[in-house]
Amino acid sequence: MAVVPIPSCWFLVLADRDPVVRPPGARRMLRYASGRPWIVGNWPDDAMVSAVAGRSRLALIGCAATNARQLLRLLLSARDVHALDLARAVAGDYHVIAEIDSHRRVQGSPTGTRRVFTARLGSHLVAADRADVLARLTGAPLNRTALALSLLDPSPPHPLDDLVLWESIDALPPDHYLLVGPDEKATVLRWWRRPAPVRSRTEGAPTLRAALAEAVAARVAGGGTVSCDLSGGLSSTSVCCLAARGPADVVALTGIAPDPGDDDAARAAATLPGVTREILPAAGLPLVYDGIADADEPLDRPFVGIGDRAKLRAGLDRVALYGPRVHLTGFGGDEVAYGCPAYLPRLLRRRPRRALHDLRGHRAQEGWPWMACLRMMRPRGYRDCLADMADALDQARRATVGHARRPAGSGRSHPGVLASLDWAFPPVVPGWLTPTALDLLAGAFAEAVRRARPLAETRDGHADLFAIRAGAAVFRLFDQLADPVGPPLAAPFLDERVVRAVLAVRPEERTGPWEYKPLLQEAMRRLVPQECLRRETKADTAAEEDQGLRTSQDVLVKLCDDSPLADLGLIESDALRQACRSSSVPGHRHQALRPTFAADAWLRVLASRRGPD
Repeated sequence: MAVVPIPSCWFLVLADRDPVVRPPGARRMLRYASGRPWIVGNWPDDAMVSAVAGRSRLALIGCAATNARQLLRLLLSARDVHALDLARAVAGDYHVIAEIDSHRRVQGSPTGTRRVFTARLGSHLVAADRADVLARLTGAPLNRTALALSLLDPSPPHPLDDLVLWESIDALPPDHYLLVGPDEKATVLRWWRRPAPVRSRTEGAPTLRAALAEAVAARVAGGGTVSCDLSGGLSSTSVCCLAARGPADVVALTGIAPDPGDDDAARAAATLPGVTREILPAAGLPLVYDGIADADEPLDRPFVGIGDRAKLRAGLDRVALYGPRVHLTGFGGDEVAYGCPAYLPRLLRRRPRRALHDLRGHRAQEGWPWMACLRMMRPRGYRDCLADMADALDQARRATVGHARRPAGSGRSHPGVLASLDWAFPPVVPGWLTPTALDLLAGAFAEAVRRARPLAETRDGHADLFAIRAGAAVFRLFDQLADPVGPPLAAPFLDERVVRAVLAVRPEERTGPWEYKPLLQEAMRRLVPQECLRRETKADTAAEEDQGLRTSQDVLVKLCDDSPLADLGLIESDALRQACRSSSVPGHRHQALRPTFAADAWLRVLASRRGPD
């Protein structure tokens, strides 16, 4: 099998048992009282804080607003590992790793920015923050079903979106922690639940403002230099304005897209005289797919953002001149603060006038037909939603078996149903998948229909958490993509306290058709320039996508010639090649190409790279 490359930043949590596991490439180590390795890996100097009291030990890896003395007090006050509910005591975004009375606790973040993966190595249970680290250690084979699911656009629904790409490696749900006893028996326990949405916008805005300010302060409190995205959007502008109030020197990075809406970045920068501004002009910005054939970054799963690697690197290379400790982003701002219309069915039963008022606004903006709206306002379970997707997938399989080839990148799976009011958006099934791939997808969806449970009891609750986890996954993989060139990325909007502050507000108070991110606007009033608060849309990047695809068309077509996805029997190269060549056809959904070429690039890295020993 392919040798899995070693990333530069990772950790493993090992068992306090013989024989001792010694993973290659580890340069840092914390030990058990026995002297055996407890945590091994590679991480920056400022990414770890730890405390030891006798045979008990506690470590936080990531961004934690605490120090060793405070952490020791928390460790001494804990009766056992179950009592270490650190999210209420320590702000930031970090892993929790603890050992008390021979019981180990390993925990990530509830949003999914920090993940925990597990695998068995003989009788030992090992945990890591990256699945590829465990794959290298255990020699696990690829999971073809998970790989086929990664080809759907933009992603499969929960829980199919979170299957690990290797067999015998498991991913903990973000809101659970791993408990391992002295007998190496493992249990997964839930530690985080979303708050009840009971606050008004007026009540919730100060809490959000304080939580976001605290999250940004956790990154800038150490002084030095930090860099920030300043796109002109409300999310990145909020983070940049808060960072400018701290002790660090701030470098604001703006990539000028050919969209006049991005003038908001200049307006925001004008109100921040102490901030250094770096501008990447539109003419100098790499396009989508630039350099994709040369991608060699080790990621622990395929990532559609690989198409934007050149643009990411261009920005990080520009700010690298200033030597920033961290680069702050607005990642998660849309997922956390924007919300979705799926709150309307439940609101209709509680406040029918308000629900119909908001529904009229959405209809006016989106052109939704009344009958479809009324259909989607009826009671409907999560498995009903998944069953519709499974039926559409079955139709695609029958069309393929009957040799009636679907158009490449064909549309959403159940047209006529308003996905915005449903539990989840149905993914696009690309037209270049093979019958083998469709069979794998059908089996996965059938199993999900039988067993899947939503992330919350209501449509909007599920949609909120799914969007937040999806945003966290994007950020996490962008951070992996940036890791070889640095600095590390940060997403304050995805900190636990920020997410909790937002979700505690009633959905109709934090979103709606009439205002853009109204809760965030209220929270950031007097801190963000008024012009940015009035912004009602995001910049449109469709033209850039089209141009990038046209420019890289020959490269993508050449990649079809020897795609490892074809070798695995998952895609038909001729159909994919034709989709690349027809990318400029009006109305063609070329975004469906992104997941396929992301998986192609990921497999090529596995096949060609060998990490350092």
